[in-house]
Amino acid sequence: MAVKVDGVEITEQKILSEIDALRPAYVEYVQKHGGEPSEEQLRDWAVENLVEGVLLRNEAIKTQPVPNDERVRKELESADYSAFPEEQRAEEARVALQRRRLLREMRKRVKPPSDEEVRAFYTENASSLMLGEGVQLGHICRLVTPATRANEFLELLRIKSEIEQGQIGWFEAVRAYSDTVERDFGFFDFSTVRRGELPEAVEEALFALEPGAISDVIDLDIQTLHLFRLLHKEEPRQVSHDEIAADLKTVLFERAYQEALDAHLDALKAAAVIEGWSPPEKKEPTAAQ
Repeated sequence: MAVKVDGVEITEQKILSEIDALRPAYVEYVQKHGGEPSEEQLRDWAVENLVEGVLLRNEAIKTQPVPNDERVRKELESADYSAFPEEQRAEEARVALQRRRLLREMRKRVKPPSDEEVRAFYTENASSLMLGEGVQLGHICRLVTPATRANEFLELLRIKSEIEQGQIGWFEAVRAYSDTVERDFGFFDFSTVRRGELPEAVEEALFALEPGAISDVIDLDIQTLHLFRLLHKEEPRQVSHDEIAADLKTVLFERAYQEALDAHLDALKAAAVIEGWSPPEKKEPTAAQ
């Protein structure tokens, strides 16, 4: 069933497309918060996203300066408008520029959090601001193709055997055998790898290592095979205020901006003539505007 917003029709086809696009984020969000996904709620969220899109578009057209032809041309060159008919693309690019300007103006009106507000938030939430267990890793990386994967797997097993038998040292082996040593110097990521950053099975294998130990051959992705060496293990610890203050300032600002945007959208919905759909009392966060 189509929905109309101030006379602008949102077709059933658009609603179904938005449902398909939103579904993965919706299911993940609902399950993460202990709920049960529902097609009715998913449709409601999808329709609300589309309604808000129409309202922001209309407001941008009404309130923002019309971009000149040169800016529109650059926008068409930098973004993909192939989904629109050719004769419509310039207008869509023009409106996209107006919409972005509208949102920038809204952001400018949001007051950044003060240092005192950031410290107060840190103090209130300090017990939950933790850095999880981490590891620093060296690696020998072999670049592979489907045709070479099996042979490279065996080659890494041979290299590991040589290291464990004392025939070659780890760093010597890195220099001799790692295909990526010129760019990473034998280090896997130059920072600490935390829980949740790698596939679960890989993490279990790596975090189980003792310092200095070498892993079995690990298939990290379709293009690489690795031998990992645990260089250092970090226990979980609380993050200090100084370490996280800049990030907290960003988080608090983005939260304030989202609240301002939500309030603005609620006011637009309340003033609009919407047919075929009624705004829910409270919309939970979704895949973003």
